Amino acid sequence: MTNKNNLTPYISQGETTMKQLFFYLILICCLIGGLIGCTTPGPKIVDLAYEKYHSPDRTGDVGIASFKDNRQKLGKGVVGYRILNDQSQETYMVRGKDLSVTLTELTRVYLEKTGFIVSPIPPWSPTLTGIAQAPEGLSHILSADINAFECKAEKKGALTQMVLHIDLTFYMGNIQSKQLSTIPVSLTLERTELIFSPDKLAQFLNQAFEEIIEKAFPFK
Repeated sequence: MTNKNNLTPYISQGETTMKQLFFYLILICCLIGGLIGCTTPGPKIVDLAYEKYHSPDRTGDVGIASFKDNRQKLGKGVVGYRILNDQSQETYMVRGKDLSVTLTELTRVYLEKTGFIVSPIPPWSPTLTGIAQAPEGLSHILSADINAFECKAEKKGALTQMVLHIDLTFYMGNIQSKQLSTIPVSLTLERTELIFSPDKLAQFLNQAFEEIIEKAFPFK
């Protein structure tokens, strides 16, 4: 009787230890899987937005034409891709699957946050003639060419290395002075992420576009 009573708690403790070890093993596998293996190829959506605050201290009416996407090798909604460890590929697209619409909208939001009244206008020729033919009641007209906008990413083990290249040419027409400003802007950024996600990519793209748009326009 004494031996049985002494053996029972010993077996119970052993079973508890094994359950704990099994639980920790599953937890470790899940963490490793999340860092290394839990990725799936195919198209994924990134949400771009201009959310930075600006003091609305500028005035004027700006007409903005839809930006022109001059990229040749990417679909009109694609902003990048990621090569996975097994050499399969994830493709990343903006919501709505049209980058020109997205960047035009982000620029509109930026201009309105700084105080401008912004309205859409038809495409216009970036020439003095195009400025002369602008709709009435505007102080400026704006358009842009998207020459490059692409993030190349590669998963190496648990890390994802990203290289982002953006090249835009903005055209701004001053109606009153009848002047045309051509503003080329280009940047290349690199970043490494331990835990990659569409939200991380969106944050990377948003920050880069904020930097471009804030330096492009001489509205000070």
